[in-house]
Amino acid sequence: MSMKRSAAIAILAMLISCPVVADEQSAGTSREPYGPNLAFVMELTQLSHFKLWLAGKVRNWALADYELGQMTTSLQDARRLFPNVPEADTSAMAQPAEDIRNAIKAKDGAKFDRAFEKFTSACNSCHEAVGLSFIDMREPLRSPMMTSPFSNQSFEPK
Repeated sequence: MSMKRSAAIAILAMLISCPVVADEQSAGTSREPYGPNLAFVMELTQLSHFKLWLAGKVRNWALADYELGQMTTSLQDARRLFPNVPEADTSAMAQPAEDIRNAIKAKDGAKFDRAFEKFTSACNSCHEAVGLSFIDMREPLRSPMMTSPFSNQSFEPK
């Protein structure tokens, strides 16, 4: 997939996720604002999982902290938006996320690597508990940055 096509798909996904504003006077009816489905929220979490891993690998602690914040926000959104959906109960991720946060604050690469591994294991335990064990997260085997839509972002610390 070309870089331009990947970027276009990413932009389209963001536009689709924006709230729909209805002109009640011209339409004659009111519409509920669009909200993302759980799969979309989890895909954002997966994206942050990858970016957090890469930031941690290159020891870019500021970016790792930012991506951890993005990921924990997505996990909180899952609980808030889907309170009665068992698959959205991400509360078990709080402690593993805190372990990553502590490693980032300490700027400790070995501690980060262990905490990230535990976090990923917690993701898989949650998937298994709700019958979604076919969604198997793992630490990326290598950085696909040369073919990724994120190849336009530097992950190296300044």
